[in-house]
Amino acid sequence: MKKTITVQEFATELTKRINEAKTIECCKDEILNLAQLAAKKIGSEKIEVNWK
Repeated sequence: MKKTITVQEFATELTKRINEAKTIECCKDEILNLAQLAAKKIGSEKIEVNWK
């Protein structure tokens, strides 16, 4: 399902999925840091996502 959400929403969902599912083993800390930085710096920007 494709939809457009803010970077803040994406970062929040990404962080939640990583912490709950524990499925990303490679670069997990860097991805979490990126999500946090993106939320702070460009949180209101929009991004198209395809959540599965």
